[in-house]
Amino acid sequence: MYHPRFIRGYSVALLLAISLAPARNLPAQNAPTIVDPRRFGIELAPGTLAKGKGETVSTTDENGQPAIGRVHVRVGEGAIILLPDGQLVPRKAGQFTPSARPFEPLSKDALLKRLAAEFPSFKTRASTTAPYVYVYNASDEFATATSRILESMLSDTKGLRAFADNQRIDSHSPEIPLVVVMFRTEEEFQNYRRLPEGVVAYYHTLSNRVFMYEQSRLGQVRPDLALRQSISTIAHEGAHQILHNIGVQQRLSLWPMWLAEGLAEYLAPTSTGKGLTWKGTGQVNDMRMFELEQYLKSRAAEEPNGEMIEQTVMAPRLTSTGYAAAWSLTHYLAKAKRVEFAAYLRDVSQLGPLEGVGAAAEPKGLVRENMDLFTKHFGDDLKDHERRLVLHLKKLPYSDPFADFPHCVALLTIPGQRPPRQVGTFHSPTLAQKWIRDTIEGLPADQRDKADSSIRVFPNRAQAESYARDWLRLK
Repeated sequence: MYHPRFIRGYSVALLLAISLAPARNLPAQNAPTIVDPRRFGIELAPGTLAKGKGETVSTTDENGQPAIGRVHVRVGEGAIILLPDGQLVPRKAGQFTPSARPFEPLSKDALLKRLAAEFPSFKTRASTTAPYVYVYNASDEFATATSRILESMLSDTKGLRAFADNQRIDSHSPEIPLVVVMFRTEEEFQNYRRLPEGVVAYYHTLSNRVFMYEQSRLGQVRPDLALRQSISTIAHEGAHQILHNIGVQQRLSLWPMWLAEGLAEYLAPTSTGKGLTWKGTGQVNDMRMFELEQYLKSRAAEEPNGEMIEQTVMAPRLTSTGYAAAWSLTHYLAKAKRVEFAAYLRDVSQLGPLEGVGAAAEPKGLVRENMDLFTKHFGDDLKDHERRLVLHLKKLPYSDPFADFPHCVALLTIPGQRPPRQVGTFHSPTLAQKWIRDTIEGLPADQRDKADSSIRVFPNRAQAESYARDWLRLK
């Protein structure tokens, strides 16, 4: 059976490792921060970090042509410069000089000419209503659907600027046109920049571009799921790009990973509204819910103890299940702890370029400072938060995207126990076996050897759950 990987695109420049972020307490400390940009894939020598103040400089663009840029952040004697096409480039001392000329972003037409030269066999077009330019050799249908989703996310009344306003975060329109590159196939996508297997799209912070591809292996097996995943992916990467360009998240700032990806998931529904428009914030993501359901079922024998929240908040990077956990935590906090969540988001939005909440600590590589900031806003009773989170998830409407796939029923009979029968329905034999093993291990010692277990496989979820209900009624 084909089991798709729901791995979201990477959303930091050159796959920056957030675990390497310099420690920073909020608000900013007076002591200078020393950073080594090379640890983030940026070729600049270590130095004192100082955010740019809007000063313009003379430098060269990526083609060696003269350009007037703006200092994004200084690192020692060097700097990372914003170019008129939206790219951030490192420049050493001597590669830029102060200028009295104003910074002037490229127009859509000028940017399209550059992109046409960079992607000579691709189509290019600019939006007439939003600050987007598109470069693609994907189908016209895919490009149109992508553009409608993204442009509706920038709607003044219902888009992400309205979301920022609700969080009381100042926002502004994107200063430079936003570039979206759409490849036809995964092979072309990987040939442009080699990435780990499973990455389907990403926002590249240095270039300020979103990259994605149209055709997927999942589409050959489950076109319905491929469509839902595609909609979610477009919105997820679009959210990263928009948040970095409207003032909510400063480019090259290093947010806690759970928030950076959980918020993008929270803003990425798996279906569209009328006319292929973005459906809005806080929609239930069936694919993430599926992963969480399987994870929670595998731990059904355990009481919520706060470990899932702890591991999610302090994680320096996320697995696919980690993305699901980050989405669920964001959804719970944004819905059930709105005031606290807004304050937390405002706090993190203060992080400047190359600034992060904390650095990963050995041996587990957890970012413990992330937990300090979390408890500052939400308190330290993680066990209660996790209990409430699970209850929150159980109340959400959910449709199993793999309901028509085979399901396993784990059966457990425990003589002398009340009730004597326990049952669980799972998507895989591995999770069913884990549930049986964990449940038996939680029994009193004198009952473990008496427990009798088995696993039955059914063609779909409905039949599996029907059998499980009937089996529980047997005497």
